[in-house]
Formats: sequence, structure tokens, C-alpha cells
Amino acid sequence: MQISNVLAGVAVHDLEASERWYATLFGRARDAAPMEGLVERRFAGGGWVQVFADPGRAGQASVTLVVDDIGALRETLQETGHAIEWSFDGAVTRGAVIRDPDGNRVVFAQSMTIEINPSAWPTTSQRST
Repeated sequence: MQISNVLAGVAVHDLEASERWYATLFGRARDAAPMEGLVERRFAGGGWVQVFADPGRAGQASVTLVVDDIGALRETLQETGHAIEWSFDGAVTRGAVIRDPDGNRVVFAQSMTIEINPSAWPTTSQRST
């Protein structure tokens, strides 16, 4: 089996309200709406986040998004009114955790070393450092 991509799913109660929240968080509109009740955003380094209406499972997701400057991201989160629930600054990974209106965890992570934590490295083009 060869897997070519990954899509992270986030279940929400109210798709319209969540779509507005995620548009503010990501600073842009969705990339796709392939079916009713589902919107998607694609990221430059690969992967997608799918936000979909599923009230029975809303609030139980956790998605981690890799960033290249956690300090700048923390400032942006504060400026846009996204309360940081928890920040961490370890030797291997630095990050910030917020929650969407349904309680889903959105984690932003920046790796300090590709050798120990390659999954939290921003992009393939930067892996040569």
C-alpha cells in the first residue's frame, strides 16, 4: 500500500459558524467543498484539514499543524482573538494549543530539530538543514 497524502478531519456542530472561525484562524477562505457538509483547506507542505458537520462527534478531534515560526504565530493568535490554552517550549518541539468553538484541539508545532522530530518540520524543501 502506498499512501500519498493525509487529511485530518474535524467534526463540528454548526458548519457555517465553524467555517467562519477557521477562515479567521487560517486567514483565508476554504480551498474546496467537495460535498455538502464538508469544507477543506490545503497546506503548502502537504495535507488537508477537513471541517465537517457531525454533531455526534463534534469537539473530539485534535489536529496538529506544523509552522515555521511559533513565536510569530503566537502573536498572530493573540491579535486575532484566539486564546492560547497552553504553550510549550521544549528542546525538541515548541507549540501552542487552542480550541475551536466546539472544543476541538488545534495544535501548532515547530520542530527544533529534524533529526529527532521530522514530522513537525515545516516543508520538504527545508529538510536539508
